[in-house]
Amino acid sequence: MRVTTLYVTILTIMLSMTISSHQSYAQTDNTLNTIEGDKIKDDPISKKILKNIEIAKKQIADITESAKQKKEQQKIINEKRKLTQTNLNLELERLGKRYEEFTPVNAFKKFVLGVNATHQEIYWDQFHYLNTKITLAKDARDIVLKNGGTYREAMTEYNKYAKMSRVEMISVIKNLNIKHGFADKDIQTYFDADAKLPRFEDDLKAPCYGCASSISKIKLDTAETKIVPVEKPVESLKTSQIKILKEKLTNIQKEFLDSKDRAKQKMMVQEMNDVIKQIQDLSKS
Repeated sequence: MRVTTLYVTILTIMLSMTISSHQSYAQTDNTLNTIEGDKIKDDPISKKILKNIEIAKKQIADITESAKQKKEQQKIINEKRKLTQTNLNLELERLGKRYEEFTPVNAFKKFVLGVNATHQEIYWDQFHYLNTKITLAKDARDIVLKNGGTYREAMTEYNKYAKMSRVEMISVIKNLNIKHGFADKDIQTYFDADAKLPRFEDDLKAPCYGCASSISKIKLDTAETKIVPVEKPVESLKTSQIKILKEKLTNIQKEFLDSKDRAKQKMMVQEMNDVIKQIQDLSKS
């Protein structure tokens, strides 16, 4: 376009000189000479100007034609792209229908139908929890790629939302078992972050899990029989902190399952990851 403008400017300057095929004027000093008719063809200056004008016209015509051809070629390319995209969409739709039964939801549905009806809802809650995390992870990955990030950066973002640690898995299974009536909330409080009961070297000091009232244990030895009252073990500071964090994780997971807001769910995943890391750090300390 810039070249075309330059040639048009040159042509305009040339044409601004009062020269025609019939008459040309040239001024030397203060004398005005007139060149008319065929004599203009014999004047060297006029001939040069006319030649340059013709060259400029031809070059402008060539550039215009080239631009026109490029425009037509681009139009053809755009039409082919549109046709290709249409064919691709039709093929994807055909494949989608062909393999519809193998989609995550339908495949899991087929599996759940083989499970006792009493347990189907807890299976679906587990599926929705994990499927939501995978969906968020895919969205996060695609955003990185769309913004020009590398594949490694995209997968790092993907793993941030898709990963599930042992602590998180135990927590969500525990909460769903309580929700659907397969576990007692009070009993579950005895388990640690690794789903294990506390170990006691002396069995007499071990609490009675699930007992509503105070109890006593009988100690037998060769000499005598003693009744030893069982006292509830005193929680350490670390145990209390882990308990608070586990409760916080439980609340976030419940809200995560109930929410339909993708933006809020992404924030919840980040909150869960932070709480899980605190639990893991405390457990190792």
